Amino acid sequence: MPENGVTPNLPCPGCGANILTEGFYNSCTETQRLREDNNSFIAKEHLYIDHDAYNFETVNHQCDLEAFCKACDKLLPWPLFVIRGLDGIPLSQVGVAIAMLISQHGSKTPGADA
Repeated sequence: MPENGVTPNLPCPGCGANILTEGFYNSCTETQRLREDNNSFIAKEHLYIDHDAYNFETVNHQCDLEAFCKACDKLLPWPLFVIRGLDGIPLSQVGVAIAMLISQHGSKTPGADA
């Protein structure tokens, strides 16, 4: 269960929203395997074949590298795995990790002079 506290700020370079509170998103491609039970029936002198699908199983899941800000839908400068790499970092170290991300990727706060 999350603790009460202030969430660190990782600002979107496009709109300034904190993507750690406002969110970010990515796309994935997924292949599933499932079972389809087929059955036939006759109605009004026509043959019909129907099917029911169940037992969905993911056999392949590939996330794209790009991450986007949920607030403005703009591409973020950090790959998905880099942002997710913040997962589990002690709060005492998050500020330094975020500062490194911003400096490494040349992110600027919106409205800042170039």
